[in-house]
Amino acid sequence: MDEALDPALREPLVLTLSRIHRSRNLEQLQEVFLHDFPRLIQADAYGMYLFDADRKAQTVFSYRANPRFLSEYEHQRPHDPLLRHVLKRKQFTHSLGMYSEADWRQQPLYDFLARWGLAFSIEAPLVAKGQVIGTINFATGNKGYFSTQTLALARFLCEELDVCCGRLLEIESLRAQATPMATVHELSARARDVMQMAAQGLNNSAIASRLGISENTVRYHIKRIYRELGVRNRAQLAQRLPTVH
Repeated sequence: MDEALDPALREPLVLTLSRIHRSRNLEQLQEVFLHDFPRLIQADAYGMYLFDADRKAQTVFSYRANPRFLSEYEHQRPHDPLLRHVLKRKQFTHSLGMYSEADWRQQPLYDFLARWGLAFSIEAPLVAKGQVIGTINFATGNKGYFSTQTLALARFLCEELDVCCGRLLEIESLRAQATPMATVHELSARARDVMQMAAQGLNNSAIASRLGISENTVRYHIKRIYRELGVRNRAQLAQRLPTVH
């Protein structure tokens, strides 16, 4: 970052960078995003999406975002011009980085955001093996556009998060090849919580409600648990339940 950075943000920025690059898995990286980014980047909504093979959000980590907004955005995603730019260019972008304000307000995405009290957005890619596997999103309301410092911080932190995310996914892939099946105690504490509730028969909605996470995040955990434990359904998962500590 350049010397124009607010001095009050220098120490928090250094700490955030340290936490990003000390993250040992995507859950820890998600925690850094949800905890630290709102302290450094002025916005009204924050989101981190991981895609499946069809580029549908399989995992959503969000802060200050209404669940209905997140659900409705999934229908708007194919029409999001910033996302199209991110997928094509694999580059950070923002509303007035692509359009004049008048032209932006003519976009269907603007109308969607306006219904939720928002007006402008930022999007950045998460890239692994040359493919966009997710995005980082910020949105702000009608009080004004993102400041120059906010845009610079967002770009810088998104690039750092992208590098770390790609590294963690590569490590995860190598581990999966070397050790096809994990033991239950090797799962994260959150994954074990999800596993226990799923094995007890709770549906994704109930698990999400109890743990205070989105249903997409529950699905992400369950999919990962199945893969790491070598099981195919909740009945097989229940058979592993007694080994949870």
